[in-house]
Amino acid sequence: FDEVAMNITPTENEIKYIREELNQFNNERVGEDGHTPLNIVEYDTNGNIIGGILGGTYWGWMYVDILWVHKNHRYKGIGSKLLCEAEKEAVRRGCHHVHLDTMSWQAPEFYQKHGYEVIGILPDIPNGNQKYLLMKALR
Repeated sequence: FDEVAMNITPTENEIKYIREELNQFNNERVGEDGHTPLNIVEYDTNGNIIGGILGGTYWGWMYVDILWVHKNHRYKGIGSKLLCEAEKEAVRRGCHHVHLDTMSWQAPEFYQKHGYEVIGILPDIPNGNQKYLLMKALR
């Protein structure tokens, strides 16, 4: 390799530039992704946030970045409700599949119960644990 300058702490503008360049490259090859956030929040009767799902849709896929339910409200169907509502919205947007990842101590069984298939596992992240990549066909 030729000697080059590197910066392991790039500025926000440098990060933005790199993202924009990759987006341009992708758009030239397969068209714009049409990324649209898909975020839903659940409240209790007092207006406190007790759960939420954060993700989005792009290229006909939905992705889940975060699904969280407050510990006092778990195992009451809130996570299932959030996931199902997000999937319905994704179908309305024309999505055909959904993907997500989850850690072994989080919720792989929950997602499998909802029809998600494990398509990949990263071992020892962190040591003794696993990260699961899951997907599901919609419709």
